[in-house]
Amino acid sequence: MEAGRLWRLIDVLSCVALYMTVGPCLILVNKAILDTYGFPYPMLVSGLGQASSAVGATIVVKVLEWQPLSEQAKAMTWVFYRKNMVVVGAAFASSLCFGNAGYIYLTVSFVQILKAFTPCVVVAGLYLANVEKPTLRVALSVLGMSLGTVFASLGEAHFVLKGFIIMCFAETSEATRLVLTQRLLCNLRFGAFEGLYLMAPVCTAWMWGLAMFIEVPRLLERGDQRVLAERWYVFLGAAVLGFAVNVASFLVIKRTSSVMVKILGTARNAGLVLLSALVMGEEVTAQQAAGYALCLGFFGAYNYYKMTEKHVPVSHAKEEIMPLKADVEVGK
Repeated sequence: MEAGRLWRLIDVLSCVALYMTVGPCLILVNKAILDTYGFPYPMLVSGLGQASSAVGATIVVKVLEWQPLSEQAKAMTWVFYRKNMVVVGAAFASSLCFGNAGYIYLTVSFVQILKAFTPCVVVAGLYLANVEKPTLRVALSVLGMSLGTVFASLGEAHFVLKGFIIMCFAETSEATRLVLTQRLLCNLRFGAFEGLYLMAPVCTAWMWGLAMFIEVPRLLERGDQRVLAERWYVFLGAAVLGFAVNVASFLVIKRTSSVMVKILGTARNAGLVLLSALVMGEEVTAQQAAGYALCLGFFGAYNYYKMTEKHVPVSHAKEEIMPLKADVEVGK
């Protein structure tokens, strides 16, 4: 093998390894903060990754100018930003906060299984908003994912209704975000860091702004600020991993394609379920495993039909996408 091809292969494999590692690490660290270390404040915790992403993206875009602002970003007015980006940012923040809150009550494996249901909610939301009507094959794939998720949920050994309802809110928020994205930002395409530069500050403001009224008073009343002081390095790790997840996604898209990110995301999610069962000792019943396998199978069919029915040109496969693009990735 030629030296150039070998180095390229090593480069791609390194990026893939980074992507497959940092996502699960962030989930496990957030789970530890919210549950194990007794810091049940999902808005504050979710804001860590968005704040670090905002800082990192600002450095990349404005200081180092590795990915300068595009003309459409420069032409964006404050009125447009306030009426569109801020609204989408609110839905995005809600999705992240509810998603992290689920880890307070549910196991890591069950949360990942429930996330496989997200495409069903998204398709329903897009249809109800009159944005996109699914074809019969897509609708049948969604039905199969729904049945698989229901079957897996009925087999959950440590089912907590409150956590399940929170995850339903998380998936509804994600669907709302994607519908708003197509409604309000359908003609905009930003680079990955450019998208973070525009959206991460909004998400951070929503999360920490609401947390000042909802979570901080309870935190001070219970004296939980001691957890932050004692485990500051864990919180710092969560912030770094939050930005690293976005960087890893950007690198994989640049070196492979956005389709590969979907495939790797599905594999990463399934791997996290196995890790939770085999290493962390979480109970995953045979019924759960069967339901999840069924859901993943139909998720693969869903993605295949979505890609083939849209007839996406190969030239679009390597486009950089901002985190608002209306794509669905299991375990996001």
